[in-house]
Amino acid sequence: MVKISQVLYFIVLMGLIAVTSLFGESKTVAYLEKNGEVIEGTQVYEEELMEVYEHYLAYYESFDELFEEPYVKAYILNDFLRERAIGHLANLEKLSSDQFVEKYSFVTEDDMKKYYTDNRKQLMEEEYVDIDYVVFETQEEAQKFYEKALKEGFQKAIESTEDVQSDSYDGLKKSETNELFLDVLFGKYENNIRIQYTEKGNYVFFVRNHNDLSTFEKFKSSPSYSEVADKIGKEKLNSYINSKIESENIKVNTSDAYLIWLDLVNGKDPKKILNEYSPKVFSNNKAVITNNSWLIAGIVTAIEDSKSNEGFKAEYQSALSKLYDMGYKTFSVLSRMRQFDNSERTRLEYNVELSKILLKYIEQQKIMDILQYIYNNLSELEELSNSSNKDIRLKAMEYLYYMYKALEDDHAEEYYNNIIKEQPNYKFERN
Repeated sequence: MVKISQVLYFIVLMGLIAVTSLFGESKTVAYLEKNGEVIEGTQVYEEELMEVYEHYLAYYESFDELFEEPYVKAYILNDFLRERAIGHLANLEKLSSDQFVEKYSFVTEDDMKKYYTDNRKQLMEEEYVDIDYVVFETQEEAQKFYEKALKEGFQKAIESTEDVQSDSYDGLKKSETNELFLDVLFGKYENNIRIQYTEKGNYVFFVRNHNDLSTFEKFKSSPSYSEVADKIGKEKLNSYINSKIESENIKVNTSDAYLIWLDLVNGKDPKKILNEYSPKVFSNNKAVITNNSWLIAGIVTAIEDSKSNEGFKAEYQSALSKLYDMGYKTFSVLSRMRQFDNSERTRLEYNVELSKILLKYIEQQKIMDILQYIYNNLSELEELSNSSNKDIRLKAMEYLYYMYKALEDDHAEEYYNNIIKEQPNYKFERN
């Protein structure tokens, strides 16, 4: 699953209400209903959903069309529906949406004290430091400054040393700190001025504050306090909204393809998703009875999330084979198919798609990030280049040519290029 950027999320969410009224004549993707009747003003339109989706697409550059695109679009749709629900419920209580949110997300200090008491041990794992630090190229420079700082104080040492400036970091959590610096920053020392040598630089630290969150007051002064308050506020608001939606008998009306992904976005028990949607996807003999690719991909995701690959083995294979037969010969499908189909054809198509992904990384000079994948890809392509099937053999050689060219292995590139050149009816782009 694609992970959603928190910064982008808030930028998009701020624009939801602004675009709501612009698409009255366009196709409706979903709406809220009560007792089978449309709740006025709760429709979500395709154009507004796509406008937000384009923001995500611009940020992430691409999404897999079966397992990421529907998740992202359902994620966006879920936000729109939540905004519509808030507007409707606020109207019932004669409140503005902002007043409604403020009223039902309000967090008291008693709420926070209870949370601290219930989660104190876990919270203490999030101890943090506020630090100032200076980095030197040599150990000698760092040691000289360290001794000076011990005598004069860190700030005075900064002021009396030429060409030295300090940087700072507030709220550095222990859980987010590189292992190299754990002891020097969080260990028990008599002095707050500390020194650490590393291969990438030599550091002198001034630990201005070390908060171990061992008391409620320390927790209250920490960055975690506002994070927890925000979390509790959202939970209280969502709980109230959900209870009102149930008591008011409000339901979401949209396609099954969106409904299954909305359930996945909202973290519904994947086993319940399987029970609910399996009759819409599979016949009694476990054959796929729909051509809706999103619905099929959703059921595949639910099978995986519920760890039901064995219990739903036949359905899992049937669903993936259906997607493949529908023309979805994507990496996401082929990588899953290899669990039960390791034929030469599947292995070739998988490695062709993998090569396309790896070539992008190589172009971006990120070879070390994907080194093991490159080795595996080249190994399987070289094995397939010896296939008795001419089409498989030549296609494998074509992608070996692309890979070795990108990796600047002139000898291997020329070798595969020369072999393919001897095939007059086989054409490919030699970029």
